[in-house]
Amino acid sequence: MNAKVFGPLFSRVGILPAVAAQDAAVLSAWADAAVDAGVPALELFLRGEGAEAAVTAAIVSLRSSHPTLAIGAGSVYDAATAKRMIDAGAQFLVSPITDPATGAAATAAGIDWLPGAFTPTEISLAERSGATYVKLFPAAAINAPAFIRATLAPSPTSKIVPTNVGLDEIAALVAAGAAGFGVGPKLLDGADPRSATGIAARLRAAREAAGHPA
Repeated sequence: MNAKVFGPLFSRVGILPAVAAQDAAVLSAWADAAVDAGVPALELFLRGEGAEAAVTAAIVSLRSSHPTLAIGAGSVYDAATAKRMIDAGAQFLVSPITDPATGAAATAAGIDWLPGAFTPTEISLAERSGATYVKLFPAAAINAPAFIRATLAPSPTSKIVPTNVGLDEIAALVAAGAAGFGVGPKLLDGADPRSATGIAARLRAAREAAGHPA
């Protein structure tokens, strides 16, 4: 049985970086940067050719090389994939959709789950299906601050996390009540994705903007 390590860590920092695992140099830079910036979790995307094999290997490798990081699998659509990632050692799961069977797999394993939702009905379903936080996806397709503000008005305990957020978007989302942020290549704004120093600087800036300075 695993422990729910992600939720308490994320609540203190409010930033979850996410990266593909196929490029070893990029993955290493993001992992090193997260540790340097005091960001204690890293999501690995299950996207693109060879993604599952790369993520499976990276979970094992990073849990050994970066033991202070909680390592999770993202883009998890179904329970079968969830179980494979859990068996590989994923400490949390992130999904673009709300699939209750995936939530059940995470609950059975005792790990955190961040399902995707795009309407108040979907947010409610995600919460009832075991979500620790609810990923607002695709946040870039709407006025995310207005959506979060309107949704939280009748449901103030919901924990909504927009993802693929740029640094200049964070302040308005904080003001609207976002519970945290998913960040990735968009955060770099053209900076070198293989520079741990540069990535760490952007992660610190994101933490500062989110109200959780390093």
